[in-house]
Amino acid sequence: MDPSDISKHWAEVTIVKAIKDGIVSGYPDTSFKPNKNVTRGEFAVMLMNGLKPAGEGAKLAFADEKEIGTWAKNAVAQALKAGFIQGYDDGTFRPNEPITRTEMASMIAGAMNLKADSSAATGFTDDQDIPSWGKGAVFALKQAGVVSGSENIQYVPSGSTTRAEAVTVIINMLNKK
Repeated sequence: MDPSDISKHWAEVTIVKAIKDGIVSGYPDTSFKPNKNVTRGEFAVMLMNGLKPAGEGAKLAFADEKEIGTWAKNAVAQALKAGFIQGYDDGTFRPNEPITRTEMASMIAGAMNLKADSSAATGFTDDQDIPSWGKGAVFALKQAGVVSGSENIQYVPSGSTTRAEAVTVIINMLNKK
């Protein structure tokens, strides 16, 4: 299926590959919505669909576990067991919240087993805005060629990740593994 709304989109080729590889699917109306924000639950599903892990995940014990859709529970559990995700200090996972670019980087770096110095300058013009807990991940992914930032060399660390960005980073990750 080639979604009806990706023609001439910057990520068109990557989106088509991600759909063919079973990482993500489009919507019933034949759209993909490439600029729609991805939630934390959706990203966990996309990431685990890309990695195709075997076996059960960890037991979920998030305070908001009931908010994790049935369609996402196994992927979240597998990502938790693998150590790619964690919840917030208040014990929640917040599956329906948009995933930030820094959270995405942290999950991808974990999946790639990348470690980097969190004090290293990333080279992005908004480097000072990247939270210390995610700076090492952003730096490592940039060094690995998995993320590149925006046209004006910004990473936009607190910005939400779009569906197009999510599949692009996952495909980049898989190409580097």
